[in-house]
Amino acid sequence: MASGATRERLTDALRAAHAANRIPVDFPYSDDMYSEVQRARRAAFGAGLYGALGIAPGDQASRAAYKEESLRFYGAPHAAFLFVAGDGGPGLASDVGAYLRTLLLAMTAYGVASCPQGLLSFYADTVRAELGVGEGRLLVGVSFGYADESAPVNRVTAGRAPLDEVTTFHG
Repeated sequence: MASGATRERLTDALRAAHAANRIPVDFPYSDDMYSEVQRARRAAFGAGLYGALGIAPGDQASRAAYKEESLRFYGAPHAAFLFVAGDGGPGLASDVGAYLRTLLLAMTAYGVASCPQGLLSFYADTVRAELGVGEGRLLVGVSFGYADESAPVNRVTAGRAPLDEVTTFHG
């Protein structure tokens, strides 16, 4: 976890890594890992998010500035990082995912807002170096704190697919 001065040093290091295009991701990422339906849902959420922020679809400069803001944890005072130990195979990644879900639900139960950020995992070497993490593969970062309810971005919600579109019941 990073808070206070550690968080500030990490923010500076992440921004420097971004500026230098140092992106040593531990888990390869590609848009083709998502189905067409998932890509459409991501695009719809992105349109709502950028719309709430007043960023037009073709405004690449504002989008880049918002991406840089994500490296500042969106102003959240704390950030946690979840690493996968061992070979980091699908089973371990699944376990970390289950832990992440529980962590996010617990935060919500205690009134703490959170934002899982896959982008933070793109800077795995920087995070490891700044936090003194010797082993493990970085899966995800989570920014958290108390929400600024007046911020337009905190009124954006992700749509949910109907249950019958994502679930098949047998028996």
